[in-house]
Amino acid sequence: MASVYLETTIPSYLVARLSPDGDLAEKQALTKAWWEIHRHRYELVTSASVLDEARSGDLSQSSLRLAALKGIHVLTLSPEVEFIGSELLRKGWIPPGASVDAFHVAFASAYQVDFLLTWNCTHLANASSRRPIERWLRRLDKHIPLICTPTDLMEHDHGH
Repeated sequence: MASVYLETTIPSYLVARLSPDGDLAEKQALTKAWWEIHRHRYELVTSASVLDEARSGDLSQSSLRLAALKGIHVLTLSPEVEFIGSELLRKGWIPPGASVDAFHVAFASAYQVDFLLTWNCTHLANASSRRPIERWLRRLDKHIPLICTPTDLMEHDHGH
């Protein structure tokens, strides 16, 4: 069974109040569809970083985010995670203000997770960010997780 690392935007979009913004509302609907129909095909994992982010903000929303993540295996920080995350920041591929994003990639790589599922297209799910990170991980002979959105993963599921 393939594995999926759930980044914070996934539980956030899953439980958030329906947005009046059309693009955001569509992402929320796609997240719910993936969650209801596709998540059972994967071993789901996350990290303490995601749980920390999920705890922040509005109390009722944070409770819903944490409830959605209940029972999902939480990966622990390791020297390899620390190394990969720190290097991604040091090399400037992920900006210092988004350091938690570097560690999402690091957890997925160090634990050889197949997919990193996210709606963060600024620092994670975009080709210009992914390419140098993938090249660097390949050079170090590290696992390269496929960073994707729920839409990408549903398309992948339909192709198999």
